[in-house]
Amino acid sequence: MPSEPTAETLLDVRDITVSFDGFKAITNLSLQVPRGSLRVLIGPNGAGKSTLLDTIIGKVRPERGEVRFGGQVISRLPEHRIAGLGICRKFQAPGVLEGLTVRENLLLTARRNKGVLGILKAPSAAEHARADELLRLTGLTARADIPAGSLAHGEKQWLEIGMVVAADPELLLLDEPTAGMTAQETAQTAALIHTLAGRHTVLVIDHDMHFVELLKAPITVLHQGQVFREGNLETLRADPEVMEIYLGRPKEAV
Repeated sequence: MPSEPTAETLLDVRDITVSFDGFKAITNLSLQVPRGSLRVLIGPNGAGKSTLLDTIIGKVRPERGEVRFGGQVISRLPEHRIAGLGICRKFQAPGVLEGLTVRENLLLTARRNKGVLGILKAPSAAEHARADELLRLTGLTARADIPAGSLAHGEKQWLEIGMVVAADPELLLLDEPTAGMTAQETAQTAALIHTLAGRHTVLVIDHDMHFVELLKAPITVLHQGQVFREGNLETLRADPEVMEIYLGRPKEAV
């Protein structure tokens, strides 16, 4: 069962239920994520992982229950208000602007004034410094002045993580950030996420168990729209019911 919320809980999902045309995608799901922590969310296809993220960011409304962020109920707020409170989501497919350089992508998202007049102004010294910091963080300094469309797949993923971090959100939601990556890129991504945790609270969805192992973080297993188990990887690997639902094997075969 999920732990009870404390004063250090940043994200507090309380007994939410989400239905689509009568089908319950999530049923009475509760999840607490402490401030500054790293949490991994796993589960088979259809377990409700993406629906949970959609509910946190306000794309989907729960029919019951609520989502609290820093103690504030956010589950009835519009998406832009939720983003403004400090929640950013990176989707599985990179969403970089391929015609702009790597640096220009970061400068665009680092802008303090994101209105039309702000974007038309030349970036400030502080914004350039922030872009340089993000280039170092993502390991893309040597690639700063090439078009983002020329990057390798893994590099595009790192750039988009940098673009999400540029807004300095409290909560980062990373949806399968290693999809399509090589083993080396996966290891580099795990190291990048460890660098982010602490300054940010990070919730990661992924299917790659090698990547999950590299993250060395508490894990929440979802199944049929509910929290099925929570614990570390070693404990969950030793649980035959987790192996059954995650790998789709009968208990006797595990």
